[in-house]
Parts: sequence; C-alpha cells; structure tokens
Amino acid sequence: MAGLGQYLHGVQHIGITVENLAQSLEFYLEVFGGQLVVGESNMTGDTIQNTLFQVEELAEDLSIPNLRDGAPALDVRFISFGNTVVELIHFRDRQFNAEAPSLLGRSPSHIGSIGRKHLSFEVKETIDLTEFATKLEAECRRRGIPNVVCNRVVRARTAAERDSLPTSANAFKFWDEPGQPTQDWGEFEGWSLFYCKGPSGEQLEFNQVTRNVKKLFRQGRETYNQINETNFGV
Repeated sequence: MAGLGQYLHGVQHIGITVENLAQSLEFYLEVFGGQLVVGESNMTGDTIQNTLFQVEELAEDLSIPNLRDGAPALDVRFISFGNTVVELIHFRDRQFNAEAPSLLGRSPSHIGSIGRKHLSFEVKETIDLTEFATKLEAECRRRGIPNVVCNRVVRARTAAERDSLPTSANAFKFWDEPGQPTQDWGEFEGWSLFYCKGPSGEQLEFNQVTRNVKKLFRQGRETYNQINETNFGV
C-alpha cells in the first residue's frame, strides 16, 4: 500500500480566488456549463479565520484578510463539472453584498511563480481545439469579459499581431498535422493544449488527451484504482 492513498477518493475540488464574483459565476456557469452545487455568503469570525489563515497569522503575514472583526467577509460558491468541482472564493467589504468587488489585489498568476496553480479543462476529442479557442474568445467578448484571451503558439510582439495570427496558431498539438514535418512526439503523442486567463486573471488551460498519451493516462488511472481500492472511470 502506497502512503495514505488508501484513505483518499481522488481530488474533490480546486479553489480560485476571484475579483468579481458575479462575472466569474457567469463565466463558469454560463460559458462553460458548470452546475452550481452550494454556496455561502458573509462568512466571518474566529473559526473561519483560524481555519484558512492560521499558518500565515503565526508568520505575521500582513497581506491576509482579517475575518475576525467582521469587516471583510468571505463568499464561496461550489460549481460541479461532473468529474471535479471548482470553488470560487471571494473576499469583500461586509457592508456590501456579494456583487461588491474583491478587497484583495492581484498577484502574478502565471505558472512561473512558485505556489501558483492552474485549472485545466479537458475538451472533447471530437472538437477542434484551435476552433474552440476562437469560439471561447468570441463568446467572452460577447458577454463583456474581454480579458479572457488565449495564448498563441507563435510569438507575437503586440496584441494586434497576436489577434491577426491564423487559427492554426491557437493550440500546441503533439502530433503531426498535414503539411508539417514529421517528428517524434514520444510518450506525449496525442496531447494538445492552450493557455488563457480567466476573468480574475486565473491561469486556465484547455487540453485534449488522445492517441498514445490517452493510453498512458488510462493505465495510470487503472494502477491508482488497484493500489487505492477506488473505481474512477469504471
């Protein structure tokens, strides 16, 4: 038996601290079709402060919000995507409702910062990932969320240059496309992805798992199930 794996039932959720709760709810519920499971507003007091920030308080980290005195408040919303859950976390001034902007400033969200996380959505194999990126940007612009912009795989020195690149530059595909030189993709053959930012600057990834790498992930899941007596994907 490996470590404490036998006590776990996989990853339950990933949390994202957001700037604008209403806009983030629209993004994850309406753009991506998540289902709101449960939520709570106006969370304050000693218990929640100790639960979330005790390590930082003992280290005298002055950047954390103070939920003890009831001035800041915490709102949370849990959204199901079928195989995992996303938690939206929102800190605001308690005298306003949950529509109020966050009390917190932004920090770097790119994966080049230690401790930063990213959320990856798997796109169905039947969908062209490059076209999906175009549709995502268009849908977010239509909804007034213009800061959702996808990275391209070709270098661009201006935003205008990026926007003028062909659709084929929207995603990094680890396989040979028609008209491209043949190369050895190794174990990652069949992987594809693109990165973009969410409404609050959170780092998002959209990927597809096909061909050889799909087999490897399936084998990994089966081995995990055997070792930890779980039944994911069964």
